[in-house]
Amino acid sequence: MKALTSPEAAKSKANEDWGLIICSRCDEMVDTIPTDGVKIIYGYCGKGECKGTDPQN
Repeated sequence: MKALTSPEAAKSKANEDWGLIICSRCDEMVDTIPTDGVKIIYGYCGKGECKGTDPQN
């Protein structure tokens, strides 16, 4: 996972905005994704305490 402020992200994707994937259960940042603007997407991180909290699982 690359942080938004990582030098690698700044070099390779300088002109792209980034989206964040945040765990709905523990509020930790799971990953970043290239997006067409600033976006926050909620999902689950997969840690033991967060697994199985999705009603579809």
